[in-house]
Amino acid sequence: MSAAISAHTGLLGLLGHPVGHSKSPLIHNRLAEHFDLDLRYLAYDVEPDSLRAAAEGAYALKIKGLNVTVPHKQAIREFVAAEDEMASRIGAVNTLKREANGWHGYNTDMPGFLRALDSDGVSLKGKNVVVLGAGGAARAIVCGILESGVNKLLIFNRTLENAVKMQEYFAGFYPEADMTCASSAEDLVTVMKTCGDDWIAVNTTSVGMYPNVDDILIDDKRFYELCRTGVDIIFNPPVTSFMKAVEGAREGNRAYNGLKMLLFQGVRSFEIWNDVEVPDEVAMEIYDELLKG
Repeated sequence: MSAAISAHTGLLGLLGHPVGHSKSPLIHNRLAEHFDLDLRYLAYDVEPDSLRAAAEGAYALKIKGLNVTVPHKQAIREFVAAEDEMASRIGAVNTLKREANGWHGYNTDMPGFLRALDSDGVSLKGKNVVVLGAGGAARAIVCGILESGVNKLLIFNRTLENAVKMQEYFAGFYPEADMTCASSAEDLVTVMKTCGDDWIAVNTTSVGMYPNVDDILIDDKRFYELCRTGVDIIFNPPVTSFMKAVEGAREGNRAYNGLKMLLFQGVRSFEIWNDVEVPDEVAMEIYDELLKG
């Protein structure tokens, strides 16, 4: 990354609302520095009714690429010229790349989730996995889980209808997948017991996020006793109530937060924009910096 901004400096950025808490500028500016690219990454707070103007204006200004975060991941699809297959399947776009005919949309949440798990030595293939939540954040994670060839996927949501809708939607893409839904802790535990006590649990909800750090979606010790590994997409606080419950249920249990997923979805976006491959050691150097706050 050039030390000084010039007339040749390229721009990358983030569209979201709000964005003041975002760690994306640190990730992408450090990557630009590593690859010695004359780029700067900025965060833009864009309210929903200004999304079209922001997308069109950024394209007109020749911004090279954009990340898209809450609440725009679905709405931005209206303003893209093309989507890759996984973005269409997930139904959300979080990365825009400038092409000659307009923005091309991608979803890097799924590969970011899978690369984070790989970094932590967690394999999904042939495993039993329970996903907590059936909202927008769950879609990319469910897709990634199914792509990984799990043995059984259990979707838990307090509103059963939403879990069933997600199951039915993804069954259209993965007809051989073994998927089940539950909406109460009692039903959840009953189903899990039929498949043993080595489950991987993934919390895709915001329950337990700062400042409500004592909140937990499922307060039933039996559930956590059936889990061996927990993954929370939340990274603030660094150790959530969900993670504590997983780790405290049995000796040897492991739990991970969402900071690596955040990092690796950003890494994948940077790779798409710049046609590079980011080595794991470079990504982990940035991860260490993210840990410092």
